[in-house]
Order: sequence, then structure tokens, then C-alpha cells
Amino acid sequence: MANDSLKQCIAALKANWQGLDTLSIVRCREALGKLAISNSAEAWLADLHGRKEPSVELYRSNDKGFILLAHVEPRGLYRQPHNHGAGWVFYALQFGEVEMSTYRVFRQGGREQLVSRGGYSMKPGDCSAFLPGDIHDTRCRSEYSLMFRLTSCDFSEEKRAGRLKVFS
Repeated sequence: MANDSLKQCIAALKANWQGLDTLSIVRCREALGKLAISNSAEAWLADLHGRKEPSVELYRSNDKGFILLAHVEPRGLYRQPHNHGAGWVFYALQFGEVEMSTYRVFRQGGREQLVSRGGYSMKPGDCSAFLPGDIHDTRCRSEYSLMFRLTSCDFSEEKRAGRLKVFS
């Protein structure tokens, strides 16, 4: 199993993760895109589909700081518009369909208003990147979805520090 897609992806991420720069974004997105089209018969992936756990940590790089997770979400699960504070994230869809919309905050006359920039449907193999301050929401449109999420840091720290914001 030395050549399974998860091990190949982790090796590519470790080799190409340089922090927030264009080359890292391009290369990590490529690695995650390949992971997202992995054969569901691979033992580790079949296990994720079988267990359907909401969140499983697949890999954590202590020296580079990134975390690779797998998320399974049921039909209709909606995550309100949010950002990831000073962190950034990639979402790569392996199974199902997820609708995502992006937003921007405008301040006018002392008021803050969240404005949609539009939405799109992610299909298996699609990979999206959200940089610090980017705002998005997600909604599962299929029976369930299996998505890989690569984060630049532990977002629980961003939440504790008050940098991660959920918009209502």
C-alpha cells in the first residue's frame, strides 16, 4: 500500500508547502485534486465512506503546520457564511455535491452588510482555495458528501483568538 493516493498526496503536500504563496497554492491544489479522484476502493477511503464520521484527521504536519482532514456531511447540512481568521483552507470534494457561495463585507454609513458574490456547485475532483479573510458558506446537496480539507493551521486556535468569524 506504499503507493496509495493518501500517502502520495501527503508526500506532495510536504514537498510543496511553503506557506501562503502562489506556487504553494497551485501545487497543493493539484495534489488535493488528485486525492479527490482517488479510487473509493482504496482501503483507507472505503473506510471513510463506510464510517461516515463528521471529521477525521488524516495527517498533521508539526513542522509545517498544515492539517489534512476528511469531512462527511449529510444532505442539507448548511454551514453559515464564515471566514477562517488568519488561516487559509482548501476544500477538495471526493464524493457528492456541495454548493458554495462566497461573500464580501461592505461597510456603509456605519453599517456592515454581507453581500453574496455568487455561488457554485462542487463536484468530485473539484478543489477550492479560501485565503485569509475570504468568506464562504457550504451546503451539502447530495445524500452525503466526502470532502478533504487542508488547513494552514488549527482553526480552533483562530476561533479562540476571535479571528474566525461566523456571519448570521
